[in-house]
Amino acid sequence: MEITINDQMRELLLSCGMGFILGLYYECYRVPRLVMRISKTALFIQDIVYFLSAAVLTFLFSLAIMDGRLRFYLFLGEAIGFAVYYFTVGRLVGRIAVIVVNAVKFLCIKLSKIITAPFKLLIGLIYSGFFLLLDFLKKIVHKFIIFLKKCLKRIRLILYNRKKVSDNKTGTTPRAT
Repeated sequence: MEITINDQMRELLLSCGMGFILGLYYECYRVPRLVMRISKTALFIQDIVYFLSAAVLTFLFSLAIMDGRLRFYLFLGEAIGFAVYYFTVGRLVGRIAVIVVNAVKFLCIKLSKIITAPFKLLIGLIYSGFFLLLDFLKKIVHKFIIFLKKCLKRIRLILYNRKKVSDNKTGTTPRAT
């Protein structure tokens, strides 16, 4: 089967489009890196997964468009398409992603402060109420102890094991010794 120059040019342009799509697909890996910090190992694994999946997509593309033939212009077109995406739309998407991520982080922080404010207030009220109650109980216990001491001072002269012996001469009851 003979391949005409028109077929080759069409396949080159389609492979450029495939490279552009692979650039879009790369954003699925790049944008989450803006949101969260990942280790170098996780980054390496993500890159391996991207390249393996891009290789599978390239193979499926070559099966669908080029009847499974792998030509140099297929890889050249994908590289051109990826470069066009990465250095034009990719930069714009990267900048917009940074702005959106920062805005979402800011909104999440503000929203969490709004949501947690009533709970912080409630916990503060409970905390201060607990200490007010504790102070009140301390005062009551202190007053009760003072009351008991006064009661004991009044009745300290009473001894239940003392015999009452009256002195007939003076008519007084002597103290126990």
